[in-house]
Amino acid sequence: MAAIAGIINAQNSRETVETMLRILKHRGPDHHRLHAGQDSALGTQASQLSPARGDGFAQADGITLLFDGEIYNTRPRNESDAELALRLYREYGRTFPALLEGVFGCAVFDGDELLLARDPVGVRPLYRGKTNSGNHCFASEMKALVGISQDVQEVLPGTTYSSRHGVAGYVAQTPRISMPSTPAAAAKELHDCLMRAVERRLADQSVGACLLSGGLDSSIIAAAVKALGVDIPLLTVGVDENAPDVVNARIVARHLDMQHEVRLFSAEEIETILPQAVWSIESFDEDCVSGAISNLFASERAAQTTACILSGEGADELFGGYHLLKDIADVGARLKMMKRLVDIAYNTALQRLDRAMMAHGINYRTPFLDPDVIAFAAHVPVEWKIRHNHTGDLIEKWILREAFAQMLPESICKRIKLRFSRGTGTDNLMDQIAASHIADDAFTEKDRVTPEGYVLNSPKELWYYRLFKQHFPDPCFERLVGRWDPDKI
Repeated sequence: MAAIAGIINAQNSRETVETMLRILKHRGPDHHRLHAGQDSALGTQASQLSPARGDGFAQADGITLLFDGEIYNTRPRNESDAELALRLYREYGRTFPALLEGVFGCAVFDGDELLLARDPVGVRPLYRGKTNSGNHCFASEMKALVGISQDVQEVLPGTTYSSRHGVAGYVAQTPRISMPSTPAAAAKELHDCLMRAVERRLADQSVGACLLSGGLDSSIIAAAVKALGVDIPLLTVGVDENAPDVVNARIVARHLDMQHEVRLFSAEEIETILPQAVWSIESFDEDCVSGAISNLFASERAAQTTACILSGEGADELFGGYHLLKDIADVGARLKMMKRLVDIAYNTALQRLDRAMMAHGINYRTPFLDPDVIAFAAHVPVEWKIRHNHTGDLIEKWILREAFAQMLPESICKRIKLRFSRGTGTDNLMDQIAASHIADDAFTEKDRVTPEGYVLNSPKELWYYRLFKQHFPDPCFERLVGRWDPDKI
């Protein structure tokens, strides 16, 4: 919804912060707000969505609060997210993030102390650093801190950072969950829980489209929108009409009788957009970059008609959607890996989604990452997430399929997971494009390990890495790049 940025306790910081916000204007092109004092400046660039979302800026009694994200706490009429967060800060101090129900990155400055906070999952990004003069600085994306700080760090999910007290974790308030004793009853409760999550995200009438890959997760969100009586178009991207996502998305759209738009893109467009993709998503991880291409085309198309979309992101992490989990026979080890995938999502899958959507000012809403859904998923037994079917095959996201089987075509409900780049048809094209920039025989052992110790896995990733270093030369930025695949170093 917004970009936030600032520099604290530095003379003449206003001009620098204005430049930072211009760099981040893609995150929120509609509203610009700046608070500049004698030795500090901080501000926002926000999208215009609804009164509840506001413009990401609130002030009272010498306190300034900047807010990126959206929260669903009950509140007085016409109180924006930023105003609600500021009220809770004034009442509870540094522990206020624990009371926010939603996704956020925010900054609070009272003239003496800067406090940064990030939501428990890390859906919304936030980075901090110190200038060469030792002044505190922060921004929603690390590209705004290039040339300002050589010590950039990420504010981790579920933590706060205080300029006076350092890093602290917080325990978010979560609903009490009583897990039903049978899979069928649990599936019914999961269905109702997710329907409520979708309804909350539609309530302010800002959502103008729903991303649809034709996979299970996005199809569930589309079916929920239809069941709630909301008339918005579905948006699918792919390289041609025969791409798996395009074929299956058309099946879903016909089944739901919803308006459906398909954006096809070419190999030439992919090659043109790749340097922007690396800069936008702030990563050279080959899986993140490959997955981001389609999201960038989707956000570009969505921006022609709306500033807000629904996404099915998050279900794989919560409900065991990754095939690598099936190779882990021990239930305890499988659970451990599932937790790891959730823990790293903030700078892999969610980073890809955030940067690709916000590159064109698209506010994304993720019902699967609703606090109630997350809490429920945490209590679902592993055996109900990955379960043998009648033929003995392991089925990923079994309970999710059961929860929405009556709302989807059978072929979609049984569709196996394809990673986004494969479903849209970009995988092979990306390999071919990269080969024209980095030949296989040029990918030598000395090229494989970066100065910060990353092992590059392919000529394609070497090309992405070189593009990354053009934009983010300082070592601190390289150290922030996450690996999507846990089996890769």
